[in-house]
Amino acid sequence: MFEQLTIFTPQGEVLYYYNCYDRKFAEAQVNAVISHLLTSPISRDHGSSKYKLLSIPSVSKNAKPFTVLSHVSKQPELYFIITYPEPSMELNNEAQEVLDVAIALWDSLPINDIIIKAAKGTGKKNAFNCIDISGEISEDIEKFDNYLRTKYNESIKVDQANTNINSDEIRAESPGAKKKSKAKKPIKGGNNRKWGIDGALEETGNDSGTLDFSDPNAKPTGEMSQNVDTNIDTSDFGSKSKSGDFLIKEIDDILSQQQQQKSSSGSDNTGYTKSAFGFLQKHLLGNKTITEKDIHEVLEKFKQKLITKNVSPEAADYLLKQVSRDLVGSRTDNWTSVENTVKQAVSKSLTEVLTPGVSVDLLHEIQKKTGNRSADGKKNPYVFSVVGVNGVGKSTNLSKLAFWLLQNNFRILIVACDTFRSGAVEQLRVHVENLAQLMDEKHIRGSKNSRGKSGNDYIELFEAGYGGSDLVTKIAKQAIKYAKEQDFDIVLMDTAGRRHNDPTLMSPLKNFAEQANPDKIIMVGEALVGTDSVQQARNFNNAFGKNRNLDFFIISKCDTVGEMLGTMVNMVYATGIPILFVGVGQTYTDLRTLSVNWAVNTLMS
Repeated sequence: MFEQLTIFTPQGEVLYYYNCYDRKFAEAQVNAVISHLLTSPISRDHGSSKYKLLSIPSVSKNAKPFTVLSHVSKQPELYFIITYPEPSMELNNEAQEVLDVAIALWDSLPINDIIIKAAKGTGKKNAFNCIDISGEISEDIEKFDNYLRTKYNESIKVDQANTNINSDEIRAESPGAKKKSKAKKPIKGGNNRKWGIDGALEETGNDSGTLDFSDPNAKPTGEMSQNVDTNIDTSDFGSKSKSGDFLIKEIDDILSQQQQQKSSSGSDNTGYTKSAFGFLQKHLLGNKTITEKDIHEVLEKFKQKLITKNVSPEAADYLLKQVSRDLVGSRTDNWTSVENTVKQAVSKSLTEVLTPGVSVDLLHEIQKKTGNRSADGKKNPYVFSVVGVNGVGKSTNLSKLAFWLLQNNFRILIVACDTFRSGAVEQLRVHVENLAQLMDEKHIRGSKNSRGKSGNDYIELFEAGYGGSDLVTKIAKQAIKYAKEQDFDIVLMDTAGRRHNDPTLMSPLKNFAEQANPDKIIMVGEALVGTDSVQQARNFNNAFGKNRNLDFFIISKCDTVGEMLGTMVNMVYATGIPILFVGVGQTYTDLRTLSVNWAVNTLMS
């Protein structure tokens, strides 16, 4: 899908624009095209080619190069341009079809005649000899916009989708081709969770029923009769590096694009805008020294944008103070407005907050520890502990983590340290049975392995029933000892969910960390929680004492919040702890490493 169609005059007045994603006018792109045209004008002598394909280089450090398909009309002289990320057969064809339709529709309306008259000062609305082309053609532009949108949505867009589907089918039918999994439909998140002063969970926003995707006609199955699909395509989950490490993929670019799309209904895109070469007259020529007055209003605008994406006011203030400190006194780049300069700086600040990725380093750290045996010849297992508030998906994400580690040929012991919640042990047992069956199709659900435990030689459950906090520490120490004796590589400890604002529930974590001494403590945070995530992250990070902190975050349910990814920023801002993975669904392969570019682009869209 292309990004934007723009029609403008040689004087720089934008007469019309249409953005496929219904985003605001991409001012920076048109600036870059104008800069290019000033040095290399598009020839009006088209010859045999009606359109020209241009490659526009990046104009700043954060900007990416893009492609332009352009057309110049003669009477009156107008520029028709379509922009998109990079040339491809599908996008080139789509852009050409759109230009064909746009030019035909434009010529079918009396717009050109009106523009010629307005340019001569003889138009109906040219009071006081003021040339106002946009005002003269506004009614016809609205007609043009309606026709073009209808034609694109009903014909061109569908044709391109069918072309892509047909090409996928051809590839799928070719010998040795793998089946592609269907792309998940993005869910726009409206629900947020917060915890009141009394520790009670409160739901805000839309009805949580909108997040129920279960089949209402599905028949319930018993725990031991339940089967799991063993034909999981791990290529959709990740891939092996040259050294043999199985690395989880970054969060899908497709998901990113789908989440950022909005329906055209309700858009404030009127189809035409103010004079784009107001850039040239105001501040887009660049080389402007930025003052606090220049950016105050722009910073407030970006603050409100971030807050609407679930970034806490505290985190937003911090980010924008950093931006203000860096920009005041500096100069804007050529062809860059103050607003775009601020936007680039905010993106850079967000990127700095969300950066370090750790997946490969973690693998190597595990391999290093498990490869060194103790003096008595026993293996030193790598110990993880998973913590978080109630209902965020600790057990589910622990199981996803286990599946990734199984792909790296580690033997795993899952430990049921949630001795409070009814059914917690049974839930882990189901996960262990599923994972055991995925690793060995011959595994019989409900059977015991050679050591009399749930699971098989790949994965096993260590359990000791239900009880108080003293039992939790006891189970953890026994499990680590058992893992050493039985030559397990990894110990994954599930823990009870607890309210972050209840000191009574949080206090046992310090003793647990001291006694179990896990190599890594991972907190599962929920993307739905919103601004309360700042306090959650701080309270959990401080709960283990002065000498111990959290090591990583896993952010769950990212597929349910659309563009509202502020929880990621809040938790990293509050603690400085990096995000290890993000959860994008309910299956064991629905785990992704964080793409910082995806997160920043989504927050800034």
